[in-house]
Amino acid sequence: MNDFTYKINEFYAEESRRLIASIAKKAFITINGAEYEYPITNTVIRDGFLKHYIEIEDEPAGNIEKAVLVNENGIPLVTGTGIIEKGDDGWQIAFKMFVKVQEEGAE
Repeated sequence: MNDFTYKINEFYAEESRRLIASIAKKAFITINGAEYEYPITNTVIRDGFLKHYIEIEDEPAGNIEKAVLVNENGIPLVTGTGIIEKGDDGWQIAFKMFVKVQEEGAE
């Protein structure tokens, strides 16, 4: 008979989210076919969500076609594609993800 249960403490779940958040280091943003590198300007961890913010400067203007969040070795972690029309004003892109840690049956 297997009758053993356990509960993951919220502290451990939050530490897991912080560890995951620490992996991302920067983003490569493609604007009108040219790739630009931007640092992560802010990371928010709240209510199970992670958000990495990238501030895109006022220049260059054009269409934002792709945004790739990468680790320190340039390995892609999250990729966004589409078209965002960007004028002379700066932009902020948020890479948002929900991280859930849950118990599974003991074996």
